Amino acid sequence: MRRDVAGLEVFVADDGEGIPVVLLHGNPDAHDTWDAVVRRLPGLRCVRPDMPGFGGSPEPPPSFDYLAPSTVPLWDALLAELPPAVVVVHDFGGPWLLPWVARNPDRVRGLVICNTIITPGYRWHPFARFWQTRGLGEVWLRVNPRWVFRREMRRGSRGLPVEYADACHARATPAMRRSVLRTYRSHARPDIVFRDELPRLQAAIASIPVRVVWGARDPYIDVAEASAFGVEPRVVVDVGHWVHIERPEAVADAIRAVIEAGAAPG
Repeated sequence: MRRDVAGLEVFVADDGEGIPVVLLHGNPDAHDTWDAVVRRLPGLRCVRPDMPGFGGSPEPPPSFDYLAPSTVPLWDALLAELPPAVVVVHDFGGPWLLPWVARNPDRVRGLVICNTIITPGYRWHPFARFWQTRGLGEVWLRVNPRWVFRREMRRGSRGLPVEYADACHARATPAMRRSVLRTYRSHARPDIVFRDELPRLQAAIASIPVRVVWGARDPYIDVAEASAFGVEPRVVVDVGHWVHIERPEAVADAIRAVIEAGAAPG
């Protein structure tokens, strides 16, 4: 279902009843990236937005830069009617949604983090640097062969189904690819973008149940990044970047764990 949210049209899959769980995808995914996790969460309300420019959400106007001044008001509006929710992020879902978590810890019942970035010292992988380079990124806008796309996604996660990679390629419209370039270019300097966000987040989540689930064979985000969140990560040694697709039960278990931790006395 598409909704008008803070002046933007946003597609949101909203399924089930119970404690709300907000799951945000990364690049080049959309809400269906969480399907296998959602199937393992009976009795919970799973709210899965497509980020503006991705999946079923139209490309946002140029003023939307994918940084906190743009994204925080979006989540304020989208999540305003929900009770405190469990938040789950993967890949760019972290930079897109964790700034809102940092500013609204009272609205977060629990947090599950999967293979994402928020550290000022992070160094971008080669594909990101390609997209961030003027001219080269624009070539990708025009030329995006399926075999390259498929090979790269399955390099990120060897166990990723070919059908899933091909579905992502099929929805990689020029508008979505422009949104990818805009996202990566606005985050090109982690030392600046995350300099204040990381300590703000660390302070906020000190009082929030947190679980970190990390695919160890991620060629884009090293497992060392998992230590930024102040909890011992569950490192899944035999999977890659898309840990929630390769091991959905690990992410579903983490969601239930933060709910139970939040309900425990003391």
